[in-house]
Amino acid sequence: LLDISHELRSPLARLGVAVELARSGDDANAALNRIQKESDRLNALVGQLLQVTRAEGDPSSLRHAPLRLDELVQQLVDDSSIEAAAHGCDLKYEKREPVTVAGDPELLRRAVENVIRNAIRYAPRETAVEVSLARHNGKAVVGVRDQGSGVPEEALPRLFDAFYRVEGDRDRATGGTGLGLSIARRAMELHKGSIRARNAQPGLEVEMELPVA
Repeated sequence: LLDISHELRSPLARLGVAVELARSGDDANAALNRIQKESDRLNALVGQLLQVTRAEGDPSSLRHAPLRLDELVQQLVDDSSIEAAAHGCDLKYEKREPVTVAGDPELLRRAVENVIRNAIRYAPRETAVEVSLARHNGKAVVGVRDQGSGVPEEALPRLFDAFYRVEGDRDRATGGTGLGLSIARRAMELHKGSIRARNAQPGLEVEMELPVA
């Protein structure tokens, strides 16, 4: 609750300032744009918190339908290409054979999407974010690697903790909420899978592993 309160306080404070600016009439359009931005941020944060709480509180509510993981990853790569282009980097997807898993399509979609978007957020301009999918020992392994600076080795075990930040204000500066990788970890665990990160030198590589259906 302390972490959540801290996350909510900053956008709420900025909303208050924007409202006062709008009332003063000095630059109403800029104030309204700020209000919209902070409202969207609050909405995204609350939505992600609800998703995590719902999944953890009632695992039986998860759907377990057959899902073509290769098609899901392809769709997410296509959808994220615009964001990557705006950030000045490319998305590359190494797809091999078809891979089917069983699980909740929406939760798995959010997990993979969060990892891809996290990689895009920290990828240097004019580099590529590499996405791969392979089978290994009866498991489907989705890999996402950026070409950034990576993280300190001691930070790797905590990357998937809610609200954890490697550097002060790093995610706030880039629009993150500190929940994306935490949601990905919970989604993997609820599907009897796992997630791990390693420094790929250069960059950070995240691997998500799920049982093949």
